[in-house]
Amino acid sequence: MSNEVILLSDIPNQSQETYAGRYMGPYVLKSQLIDKGHNTIVLDWFRFIQDNEKFFEYFENFVDENTKIVGISNTFLYPPREVNKKQNDSTGLSAFAAENYDTKGEEINEDSVAAYSLYLWDDNNATLTDWFKRMRAVLDKYNPDAKIVLGGARSTRFIQMASFAPEDYCVKLYVDYIIVGMADFAIQKLIDKIDNKEKVTDIWEHHGLKFILCDKEPWVTPTYYVPKSNYTKADCFESSHWAGMEVGRGCAFNCKYCYYEKRFQEKRPMDEMKEELKRNYYELGIKGYNITADCFNDNRRFVGDWAEMVGSLDFKIEWASYVRVDPFHKWPEMIDEMVSSGYRAGWYGIETLSHKAGKLAGKGLNPERVKELLALIKSKGENWITAYFILGLPGETKESMQETLDWFHTQRIIDEIQPSILDVGPFIEELSGIIDFSDHSKNPEKYGFTKLEYSPEFYWEHETLNLKDCVVIHEQWKKELENHPYTRFGGSAHGEYVRIRDTGLSHKEAVVYMKTKFRGGKNLVNIDNAKKKKFKQYVQNLSTQNIQRYYDRFLEVNRVRHA
Repeated sequence: MSNEVILLSDIPNQSQETYAGRYMGPYVLKSQLIDKGHNTIVLDWFRFIQDNEKFFEYFENFVDENTKIVGISNTFLYPPREVNKKQNDSTGLSAFAAENYDTKGEEINEDSVAAYSLYLWDDNNATLTDWFKRMRAVLDKYNPDAKIVLGGARSTRFIQMASFAPEDYCVKLYVDYIIVGMADFAIQKLIDKIDNKEKVTDIWEHHGLKFILCDKEPWVTPTYYVPKSNYTKADCFESSHWAGMEVGRGCAFNCKYCYYEKRFQEKRPMDEMKEELKRNYYELGIKGYNITADCFNDNRRFVGDWAEMVGSLDFKIEWASYVRVDPFHKWPEMIDEMVSSGYRAGWYGIETLSHKAGKLAGKGLNPERVKELLALIKSKGENWITAYFILGLPGETKESMQETLDWFHTQRIIDEIQPSILDVGPFIEELSGIIDFSDHSKNPEKYGFTKLEYSPEFYWEHETLNLKDCVVIHEQWKKELENHPYTRFGGSAHGEYVRIRDTGLSHKEAVVYMKTKFRGGKNLVNIDNAKKKKFKQYVQNLSTQNIQRYYDRFLEVNRVRHA
């Protein structure tokens, strides 16, 4: 069957050791497009193909003369890893100048570090130029009118990059449109215009790039809309696989550093989600979920209704999601409700243990109470806790960051720590009114941020910290926590649990494996080195087998048969 739309979904895993839990967004778009009569396919595991030759050999299996759009999640656009070449990471650092940052025995040079987590390929332009050129060649072979469209959570970065280095930005040579924001309705409108051979208007052109802004008419996604997913046998799920499920959009809180969509505060109807869970289980065997929500537990009634609904099923599910600590202070009983409904892992935005910094950031909960609540959550079972921290918040100091590090050394609660340097900026006047950035970015002077005169657009400092301080602190944390017996220092910690579960391990096996892999099993996993090595090999072999089986099934079910 021809694929009118091909969606390339990101997989955050950088190795072949496990294959990742699937991102929800592309499947949401696929479901909606199929409902509108457009044959659509999601290719979501290509990061296990380590070189361009294999990728394009794989990609061409799904393209023909009827292909209209290739949509690419922009977090995907890391080129294949090159030997001895430093790549971008997800720590919040980006080497924008001629030299990459490297703190191993060397002083950090302020002129070589920018404090904006671009999640892009700023030092790999040549590699990506070749990648896009080859994709364009594949599409031209079958349908020269097919469009390349970028989207995803980091689309605003393209605007910043185009502003900063328009003369050598390869994307403008090959990409037709970039969708910024919730693409649910925008991509359908774009396809309709392409089908009707209409000129695509109401877009924003910037340094040779064409942006579709989903907070502007006619591309806006309604605030009441929370999409369903509609997985099919063509997606080749197995009973061990974890699926994404979107339960709500928006967040009831207003953290000053956050730039997530603020218009949405909707949760899906329980009856609708119950039917989706039942269909996924009885037709596809799915019983594990990466629950997508900006904040799962920001609504007391929703959590209670969810627990009751899941409890009424005649099968069990397990799930993980983004969670906030604050609501448990007021409603501690929600922890039991979540655990009883299958909660196994949570990703918590702690951000700071400084009371002053927390208040300035819009998170005013007492740090000691945060610690108590984390301990309470942990006491309810072997629930995996990933904690996010932000380095550089106003009011934070070197001393308060050291106190946080000291606490890390004494606690046995947090399993993974994901620190990021605060995004401040972009301080680009031409973007004013175009994109809704964080309050820190829109009103930097209110929080004491200063753009350094000698620097590019993204440098900053405030009265207690600057970029260099945060880089040093980040490297200190990394050095001291990488081998900590109770806490893992994560590069992309939020997805690790889901990725491990998607190999087919049980929750207990996944916890054992993660402790074994990331912490050497110190004081936690009572097995000798030979058994640890054997267990790690078992997981790797299991994953390899699953990848190959999935690869074979997916090609068999979905590939286009070229004449």
